[in-house]
Amino acid sequence: MNKRVATRRPKSVHDLAIEQRPAKLKQIKSRSRVLQEEIHSLECAIVAAPHTIRRQRLATKDVLPAPESMFSKKALRSPQRKPLHQLKAAKRRRMALLIELGVVITSLAAAVGWMNQWFHWWE
Repeated sequence: MNKRVATRRPKSVHDLAIEQRPAKLKQIKSRSRVLQEEIHSLECAIVAAPHTIRRQRLATKDVLPAPESMFSKKALRSPQRKPLHQLKAAKRRRMALLIELGVVITSLAAAVGWMNQWFHWWE
């Protein structure tokens, strides 16, 4: 009827080390060593990256990029060609600006004529 109650006190490192089996400890140590070596190699690669990039750039300085394929969609499409809906929208904008210019010029002419009528500038 009496059951053992687990303590709330966290286990110490020494207690945890005793609980671990020796094979498990050996596996953890070897994995730790592998991770340390991988971290070291990555740090070396990061430090050497600028030098490697500079060396590669100098090595390929005189090499031209590969020509584009003649049959690719990009090569067949004309760079100035716009889709039809864009051409129509541009034409509508130009017509709107032309009409607006006509209205402004007509308004100015009417205003000048009206002022001439009142002030008799040209008779």
